[in-house]
Amino acid sequence: MSHTVIVPEPTAIRNYLLHHRLPLYFSKPVLAHVETYMTAATAKGFRGKVTDWAEYSDCHRTTLGHFLAEGVWDETVLQSKVKTESLRQILETSRRMAEPLFVIHDDTIAQKTKPSSQARFPMEQAGFHHSHLLGKVVWGHQVQATVLGCSDLSLIHSTNLYDKTFTHPDGTIYTKIDRVCDMAQTLPLPPHGGYCLVDSWFTCPRVIDAYAAAGYHVIGALKTNRILYPQGIRISVQDFSQHIRKEDVRLVTVNGSSYWMYRYEGALNEIGNAVVLLCWPEQALGESRALRAFLCTDVSLETETIAAYYAKRWPIEIFFRQSKNNLGFDTYQVRSAKAFIRLWALLAWTHLYCMVGLGQPCSFGDGLRAVRKQVQRDRLRYVYECAQKGIPFQVVCERFKVV
Repeated sequence: MSHTVIVPEPTAIRNYLLHHRLPLYFSKPVLAHVETYMTAATAKGFRGKVTDWAEYSDCHRTTLGHFLAEGVWDETVLQSKVKTESLRQILETSRRMAEPLFVIHDDTIAQKTKPSSQARFPMEQAGFHHSHLLGKVVWGHQVQATVLGCSDLSLIHSTNLYDKTFTHPDGTIYTKIDRVCDMAQTLPLPPHGGYCLVDSWFTCPRVIDAYAAAGYHVIGALKTNRILYPQGIRISVQDFSQHIRKEDVRLVTVNGSSYWMYRYEGALNEIGNAVVLLCWPEQALGESRALRAFLCTDVSLETETIAAYYAKRWPIEIFFRQSKNNLGFDTYQVRSAKAFIRLWALLAWTHLYCMVGLGQPCSFGDGLRAVRKQVQRDRLRYVYECAQKGIPFQVVCERFKVV
């Protein structure tokens, strides 16, 4: 008597793929790989490795490796779906809450081990990059990411490899600032105002002009060597701070922490008019090492509002931490550029699913726990249905690779 393993009812993950019409773009085998990746990536202990993925797939790990490196499917479909869905959710939240939309840019390093000079197949596109988190130069991939936010909701919008060798048609290098400016051109006019939140690397006239053309203001960190012109006098932020007295500043509380702030409004180098906030922690007023500066092109905002808005840049740091701790963002081992770019597309799609794919938006942590429970229920239901159909126990063990 032959036994055929029954096909269970569609899982929640499969229903999400169907809802976004992915069968129009991907074959059944590709969809099966995407579904098993999402199942594996949300499991405890996932490290982003193909072997982890293979534990949830009917295929051998070499098949999955081939799927990433040489498979015939278009990862830009997933990338586009992530952009479209994140933008739709954030725009809907902005209209419903009547609150501004935030576009957050930053980059991170997916750190790797420097290969030996004798390595036959080193990881592609890896190089030396300065890690601000570690305070040193490390080997790995530099990844630029964009997160969209409104109110309490923040969603991944894009992840892109920063390739120092990529150039424009005229031969000039395509920089991180170029990518940020290009992103501005793809965004719709915000329904209740919009702000681009960046660190000091991106606080420059090109980014300000690109976002102004799209209808957004820029709030960004500012290096303390930037030049101000108080009363027409040319002076750096650092030197200007030495002339600020306690009666010139005010104590502002942001997210439970208090800071002394001085507000300057006027010209900077290549910027006609903007607000610059000079900030010190409550217990470090006047200390040069504690000084932080921030720029805002919207001069109508109150000082407290500027500080509160800039604090909304933090979700992109949370995305990097969550992706590295839970989704294997810096522990993958695939070597070809196509493979790890595809892996990032799957990662972003899975992160988005955990936050908005369960009926209503939630935090990534809550969504991740809910998906894990869903997967456990689906697997238990599969075993239960096998028992009802009289499928031998050995067949079920083989299905779950516990033989």
